[in-house]
Amino acid sequence: MKGAYALTVRTSFSAAHRLREYEGNCERLHGHNWRVEVTVESRVLDDQGIALDFRTIKAHLAELLSRFDHKYLNDVPPFDGLNPSSENLARHLFEEMEKKIPSPAGVARVTVWESEDARAEYYRPA
Repeated sequence: MKGAYALTVRTSFSAAHRLREYEGNCERLHGHNWRVEVTVESRVLDDQGIALDFRTIKAHLAELLSRFDHKYLNDVPPFDGLNPSSENLARHLFEEMEKKIPSPAGVARVTVWESEDARAEYYRPA
């Protein structure tokens, strides 16, 4: 098996949410300073020795997260109908980033941190 290159960018945004039908504190309105990491993989490099420009990944992620920054997630599609858990947020971001990343690179994993010691990841096992 040939090797692959993994590129990861990390950024953050602030947003409030509440988990619907959850028995516990998280059912009440609260907020997080969310951290998001996106890892993109590629088996090839271009003529400049680059798998994908970090600026491309950062720009797409910033555009996507601008919909959520300083918002109440429960009001923002798709979370107006989908429970805004860290798991659902990670999957949604993965699927949206997947539409933006040009081939031959592809999204490998999205990690969403809701606190310094709690994270959810979404990836598709090989």
